[in-house]
Amino acid sequence: MEHEGAVGQPVVRDGVEAALPRAGADPLVVVGLTSDAPRLETAMRLGATRVVDAQREPVEEIVRGFHSLGADLVCDASGASRPLDLALALARPDGQVTKVGWSPDLVPVNVNPLVQKNVRLQGSFTHNYPVWERVIHLLDRGLTHPEAIVGLTSPLGEWREAFEAMHSGRVIKSVLIP
Repeated sequence: MEHEGAVGQPVVRDGVEAALPRAGADPLVVVGLTSDAPRLETAMRLGATRVVDAQREPVEEIVRGFHSLGADLVCDASGASRPLDLALALARPDGQVTKVGWSPDLVPVNVNPLVQKNVRLQGSFTHNYPVWERVIHLLDRGLTHPEAIVGLTSPLGEWREAFEAMHSGRVIKSVLIP
């Protein structure tokens, strides 16, 4: 993997951006919103080559600055439907877009770049046994840094506060302890 990218801002993306450098993603460009500044800082600490504030910087120009044709792999882990258009635009010809997470919102998506550039579109559902086996393997080998992502550990009874801390952006991930 030579020219990679990650698009997205919610919590799912944080696992994606932590794993891609371990998989050989170079360069790794992570895109988020202005409100994602703490997550983007964490992405840099975890090995991102460049982070981009999509509300303040020209995402396509920055990605194409690494390779004029675009990224080999674009992981859209935003959990929203709208960034799929950007992900398709960022993928190079014969590249791949992997959509991690989903949204109940239905929005029109321009699929012309998918066809014009022969891009593969792959969905990913992370709540399955093979994915968890790989995550456990990475944790066991010390190849991930959960302490950089987990910002709050709370008893199960304080679940509302833990979810609010993530929703507000105060922490990236919360862990609930029964």
